[in-house]
Formats: sequence, C-alpha cells, structure tokens
Amino acid sequence: MMRKTVTSLLFMLGLAACSYPQVGVKTVETRPALAFTNASPTAQLSIDGVYIGQAALYDGKKQTLQLDRGTHKVLVEDRGRILLEQTVYLGDEVTKTIAVPN
Repeated sequence: MMRKTVTSLLFMLGLAACSYPQVGVKTVETRPALAFTNASPTAQLSIDGVYIGQAALYDGKKQTLQLDRGTHKVLVEDRGRILLEQTVYLGDEVTKTIAVPN
C-alpha cells in the first residue's frame, strides 16, 4: 500500500513538472539613434527641418531618438538662439551622442 502511494505521488510530481515549451518573440530595435548631453530643459530639437521637441528628453539614459539610417540635419535652439547646427550620418545599430554647447 505504501509503495503504491509513493509510486503514485512520484508519478504526479513528475507529471506536474512537465509543461509545454514557451515560445516568445522579441523585437529588437536595430535602427540608429541620437542622444544629446548637456541640453537645457528649454533647448528645442529639430531633425531634417521637422520639430521633434525638447532635446533634453533624448539624453541616452531614459530614451534615445530613433531615426532611419542615413544623413540627417540636426538643429538645437534655445530661446531663439542656435546652439547646434550639424549634419550627421547614422549607420546601422549606432547610437550617436551629441554634446550640446551652452
């Protein structure tokens, strides 16, 4: 009787340990990105003539600005004053960090 109980218990434990394989799909961002250091909270960012928002939001720690591969014109202004105007080339899977001058 004891042997039957132990065998049944071991069988149930073995059955409980079995599970279906888990399959997951993760999308990895492979586009290049820009990050800006030293940007004041009032510095405004435009890429290729399109207003993006505050440059400080894309500090490379919390988030980066994902762009398509290629050449882009970067403009950072603060209260009407141009702080940075630069053309950059971004290749695959590259994060370029730009220091914004004061």
